[in-house]
Amino acid sequence: MKDRKLATRYARALLAAMPDPANRERIAAFLHALGSTLETSRNVADAFKDPATPPSARLRALQDLARTQQLPDAFDDFLATLVDHGRIQQLPAIADVYQELREAEVGIVAATITTASPMTPELEQRARRALETMTGKKVRLTVEVDADLIGGAVTQIGSMVYDGSLRTQLESLRREMAQE
Repeated sequence: MKDRKLATRYARALLAAMPDPANRERIAAFLHALGSTLETSRNVADAFKDPATPPSARLRALQDLARTQQLPDAFDDFLATLVDHGRIQQLPAIADVYQELREAEVGIVAATITTASPMTPELEQRARRALETMTGKKVRLTVEVDADLIGGAVTQIGSMVYDGSLRTQLESLRREMAQE
């Protein structure tokens, strides 16, 4: 929970410092890419953790990357704050929260549907439209497959979970039969 609170503080501060929607979108993409790299590349993560690497070199590397994406100069200040406070390793969490907050501002909500087998594109579009009608917002839909569900689907929108999986229904039936 501490990481989420910390990430939220940094993400909110960054959003407040970047009022231009175009910059916000480019920053979200940059943070996502950098956060993913830190999570998947041990060499990159270790380079930023290495105490032998001076903070100025870490900052220069990040700022050079940001310049290649033509991010505003004010973003350099954000990167400097991360480096100064030793928060580079929190970038993946900051990127996630930043994206959530940015989308919430423009009326987009994230949703995940987990099914037992892959959904067709047509069914995915129908599910997205149904969720948009239900929430009254645009939906950024992620579809996952979990064969353990047996059938049906589990949908999560924010903290709400709608479980219509066959696995859950069978477990419920089993509990009811055991009580009788």
